[in-house]
Amino acid sequence: MSRALAWIRKSKGEESDVGLEEQRELVRALADDLADEVELLDLGVHTGFSTMTRDDPAGLLDQNERVQERVSELEAGEYSHLVAWDDRRICRDEYFSMIQYAAEQGDAEIVYIGDVNEDDLTFDLKRRIERDTKEEEIEKSRRAIERRKEQGYDHGRPRFGMTYDAAGKYQVPGEEFDTVLKIFRLDNAGKSRREIADEVSVPTSTVQKVIERREWYVEREQMAEA
Repeated sequence: MSRALAWIRKSKGEESDVGLEEQRELVRALADDLADEVELLDLGVHTGFSTMTRDDPAGLLDQNERVQERVSELEAGEYSHLVAWDDRRICRDEYFSMIQYAAEQGDAEIVYIGDVNEDDLTFDLKRRIERDTKEEEIEKSRRAIERRKEQGYDHGRPRFGMTYDAAGKYQVPGEEFDTVLKIFRLDNAGKSRREIADEVSVPTSTVQKVIERREWYVEREQMAEA
């Protein structure tokens, strides 16, 4: 089962920054399209600089515990993709090379929604190569997502326990939907997320997402039965 890390960040006070809401929508949508599960690293308004180039007691990017944890997970191979709006939304200095190294060690592909500023690629040629080779693929994915959204169809990989209907338009209960229902029953019985994960043999993060999306699952089950 593949997992994508969706990286959201905006630098305070920069008019050129892509809005957080737009990032949250499109980065998450592309991550959903690329992987079975998505881990969201939403830093909100946060500096893009690290201790490699700055000295800021307010907290730099590589001092953020959530960033440290996600980068460690990247290196450990827990993600198949790292998805962001562009490279500057990940990091704005040489710390990016460490994040990229972690992704390479963990065999995670870095995918961008927007264009990468070529002026900032002089210190890292590999980012230029990534941008060039993935630009067409990403644009096609963006267009496909927008078309499906306009038509009111689901998009991206099916959520846990789901599959697409015969027309490929909506997600409906799939082979593992019984596990989804069992998660709901165990949650109703007061079991912890960890206890449920151990009993149904899925990651705790999957259990959490299924429970958070309970209403959506119930709605889709009813649609399939109608």
